[in-house]
Amino acid sequence: MRLCWQQIPSTVISDILCQNKLDGVVLDTEHSAFNPEILYACIQIITLNNKKAFVRLTEVDKTLIRMCLDAGCSGLIFSTVESLVDAQKVLEFSKYPSQGGSRGLGLVRQNSWGKDGLITEEPVLIAQIETVTGVESIMDIWPQGVFDFCMIGPYDLSASLGTPGNFSSNAFLRAVDKVKSVVGLKNMAVHIPKDVRSQLKKYDGFGIVALGMDTTFIMEKYEEVEDA
Repeated sequence: MRLCWQQIPSTVISDILCQNKLDGVVLDTEHSAFNPEILYACIQIITLNNKKAFVRLTEVDKTLIRMCLDAGCSGLIFSTVESLVDAQKVLEFSKYPSQGGSRGLGLVRQNSWGKDGLITEEPVLIAQIETVTGVESIMDIWPQGVFDFCMIGPYDLSASLGTPGNFSSNAFLRAVDKVKSVVGLKNMAVHIPKDVRSQLKKYDGFGIVALGMDTTFIMEKYEEVEDA
């Protein structure tokens, strides 16, 4: 699956990012200014374009998880997953009782206001491993069967290792290999924020690859014009 990454809280940006051959868009609520109303509207725009909407959340928040799923998003990315407790909370808030969680039922956009029945397909759940603690706990987190994919958070992980921004240090590469060895290549996900063409081959076989980001697209194009 190939996705694009959106930081700018705008339905127009969501619509523009859907005009490509990618499978969907990730709405990043961690490094942005999305409010619930704009987030809901962006999910609508993406799904009305027949693309998958994913939302990256900063914490395991029951209310926000319910809102995103009710709005019709296909999956959730949870930043800084570090423990079995985190995984259990994700399961509880993201899935219905019949699926092992405690998510409430309702007539919502995701099920066409009840037209498609109450229970829809299970969301894709992605754990972001962004700290040394998360890497060391991967054997507790992954075997629970809560998450479908694991995504490395390269900037935060490199900072946690004491080498911020260095993605080629031995410590960083060992951490990535440890996660990969536990979850398997096809269950790995990655976001390549910039210089996509030069890095893409590194991630052959990954189940999810997010290509670029709205803000870096703008910056890179601006630099091209500036240097012309």
